[in-house]
Amino acid sequence: MRADHFERSLEMLDRGEAPRSGEDADDIVRALSSEYAYVFPGDQHLAMIADLGPVIEIGAGTGYWAHRLRSAGVDIVAFDQAPPGGENINRYHSPTPLWTHVELGDQTVLPAYPDRALFLCWPPLYSSLGNSLAYYHGTTVAYIGDGGYCTARLDLLHETFTMTAAVPVRALDPHPGFTPMLTIWKRTLASGEPA
Repeated sequence: MRADHFERSLEMLDRGEAPRSGEDADDIVRALSSEYAYVFPGDQHLAMIADLGPVIEIGAGTGYWAHRLRSAGVDIVAFDQAPPGGENINRYHSPTPLWTHVELGDQTVLPAYPDRALFLCWPPLYSSLGNSLAYYHGTTVAYIGDGGYCTARLDLLHETFTMTAAVPVRALDPHPGFTPMLTIWKRTLASGEPA
């Protein structure tokens, strides 16, 4: 089984220690984001997503969040348009072993999964993931981002969904002065009531 040193590495960085000798903090942050994820999944965040029921993650990268959620018993299907180590080059994650199975696919697979909550974790700012909601017909979205500084803004989010929860997250390279958040959204009915 693959060793998970994400939390320990972050704790060492917080203490001013280098978890990898000979590297500075920026190099370590880049290595951690490439091997794990851009956001650390705390227990509170995992529990919030677990409460949403079956989940589909788009832009899963290394599959680290899906791995942690599956380990907690969550039914999750993970997709990425270029899973690391696959045929397509992933510009955000170097070729690295996946933490769990990640299917090849992007937001265009969403119409086949209307019964699952949509999970997007730190979608890249200039990626096509901003239009994911145009394909999603389900009722619940879990979005980790920073409102458009380093991550994609989701088209139609505020027009068709109502935020029901928000908690800060630990992003590895956040925009200065802005707190990245995990937000949960419920689809709004035509009458204005949450679904």
